[in-house]
Amino acid sequence: MNCKLRRLDLLRNGQKSDCELHVWHPDKMKEGKRCPCIFRCHQVMLISASAEFERLIRDPEFQKNKRVISVEDASSTAYEALLLYIYTYEVCNAVTIDMCGDLMLLAERYKMLDFIDCYIDKLAHQEWPMEVVLQVFHLASEHNHPALMDLVAKKILPVATQVLKDNSFLKLSVKELKALMIILKQDGTLSDHELLTSLKNYQEVNNLHYENMEQFQQFVEVTQLFGHVLFEVDGTIVLPEANEPSPEE
Repeated sequence: MNCKLRRLDLLRNGQKSDCELHVWHPDKMKEGKRCPCIFRCHQVMLISASAEFERLIRDPEFQKNKRVISVEDASSTAYEALLLYIYTYEVCNAVTIDMCGDLMLLAERYKMLDFIDCYIDKLAHQEWPMEVVLQVFHLASEHNHPALMDLVAKKILPVATQVLKDNSFLKLSVKELKALMIILKQDGTLSDHELLTSLKNYQEVNNLHYENMEQFQQFVEVTQLFGHVLFEVDGTIVLPEANEPSPEE
């Protein structure tokens, strides 16, 4: 048995473990109750991988709690992926796109950015639904992760023009719309006039005007990607003539 499999076996079977990680989650059988998913771990492995795990283990509370670390900031599946990486330096389990938020959170909390890079390599070979692409783009932006943003852009560009033409983008949330516009504007395949025309179409279909002030303000933020955009009295976008420079030029 090679080294990686030996370490994996240690985690899977809890052999010679000297601490536990308890990931708390709602109990499906008992409404309103919570129960832990328990991972039997090894202090030396956790400490070697993460300064944050070392801090938690060195804390006097760790011994008082019978060498148990309790967490509830992410799913047990995400923590399992993190532990598997710590023990094998690979993302071994079946990663999914919807785990992205939790995994990025854990990578930051435990200061293990190489973990999220490994996860991104796995994601690159999967098919991504359009709505998921935009959600992941938001996460990448919020967490300031350029590599993931680049991957998202590569996933969306082959179909982005079609998304505008078949009007499927009209069903996006305003935040998802902003992510789409950022990608398309940076790509430069479509002109600013074409993108602003799509924004106006989105505005009309979704009734984003002054009377819907909260949503309208979010929509205005999207238009600011194109510089100083003008609006009608009722809040409707004023499109420049097709041969005019874009508002930011």
